[in-house]
Amino acid sequence: MFFFKIVIGCLFVMFMQACSREPTIPHGHLSVVTRRAYTNTLFYTGIVQPVTTQVIVSPADGVIMAMPFQFGEAVKSGQLLFVLSSSKFISDYKAALMQYIKAKNEFNMGKTQLSEATFLHQNQLISDDDYKSRQTNYYAGQLSLLQAKDALSGFLHPLKIKEKALFDLTIADVDKIAQALHLNNEAENLQVMSFSAGVLLSPDKMEGEVKRIGKGDMVKQGDVLAVLGDMSGLSIKIKANELRVNQLKAGQKVKVTGIAFAEHVLYGKVKRVDQQGESGNGGMPTFTVEVVVSRLSAAEQRDVHPGMSAKVEIDVDEAAAMMVPLAAVSETGNEASVQRFDPVSGKVIRVAIKTGKTTVNDVAILSGLKEGDKIVIPD
Repeated sequence: MFFFKIVIGCLFVMFMQACSREPTIPHGHLSVVTRRAYTNTLFYTGIVQPVTTQVIVSPADGVIMAMPFQFGEAVKSGQLLFVLSSSKFISDYKAALMQYIKAKNEFNMGKTQLSEATFLHQNQLISDDDYKSRQTNYYAGQLSLLQAKDALSGFLHPLKIKEKALFDLTIADVDKIAQALHLNNEAENLQVMSFSAGVLLSPDKMEGEVKRIGKGDMVKQGDVLAVLGDMSGLSIKIKANELRVNQLKAGQKVKVTGIAFAEHVLYGKVKRVDQQGESGNGGMPTFTVEVVVSRLSAAEQRDVHPGMSAKVEIDVDEAAAMMVPLAAVSETGNEASVQRFDPVSGKVIRVAIKTGKTTVNDVAILSGLKEGDKIVIPD
């Protein structure tokens, strides 16, 4: 009887060992399912823009008479960008000049009267009220002169007129005043200069506009004539949907590539993430995210231009999940499955799974497997 029990026990142990022995997997191997944190790469597209921009506006209503540069060309600081003809600007300049001459004359008169009043008041020949009245008139004239001088100076730079030549005029300089009022044809054209080096870019078109501004076009005071862009670096605005936007933070590293500059791989960071979404014509709301590459090499500046398309890659950290290689997952219709090793039977069986987020190589498992399971990975 004892011998019989020993034989039964040995047979049971041999059976369990045979069941638990991992089978040989042709063209594959077994891998243990584990839960781990992972990095996911998000892909976006956008348009290359300068890293910083400055707006150039029209100083007055007028007509564009000349435009020495074309949009997209590099310009230096102090170079002529636009020549405008503006009769209103000239008219306003003449009015400002006459107002300055009048204000200066009234100030000089007030200064003389105050000097006389000071002498009379010291000798007790006028009352305190009369003296204070003359003093008030002097201060009021001084303020009016400062205001008139400031208004006139705003006209002088576009007309290329030296300030000292006008500010030294008095009401007695009739001939010089007449000369200042009657400018020659060249001086009557306003010159819009570049205030820094950069790339001259066309401003964004308003809704309904079909062409860029150019020679012969009419513009109003304050209209944007051009945008001066700094292409020593670049910025790109991308759209992130509401499911992803909270994973993007200022300072995250980005990689930028483009079909037009395929030989260059650029590295930058997220600069800003909008906190207000935009409706997507019935689709999922999106948020604008600005990424920047702060510095481009000379070779990169030569090949990368404003308006080119670009692809932006951003790596984000995901929460820990059960990850399996994509190669292990099979799909039949709408159902995904993997081959799992069953330690009880010692066989490989196919089980249905529910998948989640994917990376380039792996996919998250939401259900159908548990940690410690062994699945077949094709070699």
